[in-house]
Amino acid sequence: MSIKEIENYNQDFASVWAAMDRTEKLITAMGERVDALTATVDKSYADFLETRKEVGKMGNSYGMYAESYFYESLKKSKQFGGITYKHVVNSTKGTHTLPDGTLIVDEFDIVMHDGDSIAIIEVKTKAQKEDVLDLINRKIGNYKLMFPQYAHKKFYLGVAGFFIKKDAEEEALKSGVGILTLSGDNLEIQDGHLSVY
Repeated sequence: MSIKEIENYNQDFASVWAAMDRTEKLITAMGERVDALTATVDKSYADFLETRKEVGKMGNSYGMYAESYFYESLKKSKQFGGITYKHVVNSTKGTHTLPDGTLIVDEFDIVMHDGDSIAIIEVKTKAQKEDVLDLINRKIGNYKLMFPQYAHKKFYLGVAGFFIKKDAEEEALKSGVGILTLSGDNLEIQDGHLSVY
């Protein structure tokens, strides 16, 4: 090998070595950036989870306020569907075990009792069609399972909310479910169309 070839070989080797050194520095810098970005993403995600938790608390508080408002209003008037109820109960909870061992757990926002009539009012901050259908298709059946001593009574249903979506109102009117909402500062009840369940 000639001196010229050795010099060229050394220059090529030095170039390769310098390129490898630059690549290593670039990879190290990229790794540091990825680490910094990961830390930022982790912090942002933690902040998001905390914000979501706080919003959830606000939503729960607003829901409790809605339930309290409708309960206090009905407790005061004791009127629904042309019936004056003797008892108005807030947050009735019940359980029932099916023959296959399945445990059913449910809560009923407002229950009104009279001699032969019971009204179940489902309270939402914003009532939707699904809430009306759930009341009709699931909750009334659960109540009768959980409290069989009342299963023979006449049941009337109502959906209450600070906001009633149009589809919920239409479904309630079609299905004979009462609608309770706010009109200014006053409770407004549409219950002239109730069906017995």
